[in-house]
Amino acid sequence: MTVSIRKAGLSDVKIVSALAITTFYEAYFEQDDSKNLAGYVLESFSPEQIEKQLADKNSTFFIAEVGRGAVGYAKMRENAPAECVRGENTVEIQRIYILEKMKGKGVGDALMRKCFDEARRKGYESVWLGVWEENHRAQRFYRKYGFEKVGTIEFPYGDVIGRNHVLKLDLKSI
Repeated sequence: MTVSIRKAGLSDVKIVSALAITTFYEAYFEQDDSKNLAGYVLESFSPEQIEKQLADKNSTFFIAEVGRGAVGYAKMRENAPAECVRGENTVEIQRIYILEKMKGKGVGDALMRKCFDEARRKGYESVWLGVWEENHRAQRFYRKYGFEKVGTIEFPYGDVIGRNHVLKLDLKSI
């Protein structure tokens, strides 16, 4: 199976929106209240919201494809560091999600490596991300690259506030 990664543009609004809604829902439907989850994905990943994000010069999206099908995406966000990484030459990998049936097939690795390459190309020395404290599968995925916990941040979500671990990786280490 060959995974290709391409940079998303404004013409990809519907693809990114559909992937974002689907993959986020798949990732959290078993743990989260359906009303909170549905409200969050429809508000955060509507075509209108995705179009704004794709147009934002501080955001870079990548789409993973297998054959002609989009199977995942990643979003990098510049100039928005968490408190525990402020003042450092770092960029956020804000989202990296793939379809559930594609997990374990190298799609996540291809997206992650593309983000690392893009961060280096833009002159960043490290990357950081937030991961829900209960998402142990994702934490294992990030640990295999050498990400280390440097703090926590709150994640407002429907009528609850979640807690995310902030993980950071020095790009020289990989």
